[in-house]
Amino acid sequence: MNPPYGRAIGFWIAKAYAAAQAGATIVALIPARTDTIWWHEYVTRAAEIRFLRGRVRFGAAKSGAPFPNAVVVFRAMKDG
Repeated sequence: MNPPYGRAIGFWIAKAYAAAQAGATIVALIPARTDTIWWHEYVTRAAEIRFLRGRVRFGAAKSGAPFPNAVVVFRAMKDG
């Protein structure tokens, strides 16, 4: 999942977390916004969080993203 990086991202992350609790495995490329409510409510409960070194760059783009990113894996957890 690569959700839109605007104000609605919290809804996408909440849905990913809920889908994982229902049995799905969700892998998301998201901005590493550790100062947000959605990060603390959902991402901190993820099965895995991998912070990417450097800035993400797509295709032949001349520059990378202006913020750090993370790959987050949501999956059902026994005590989550």
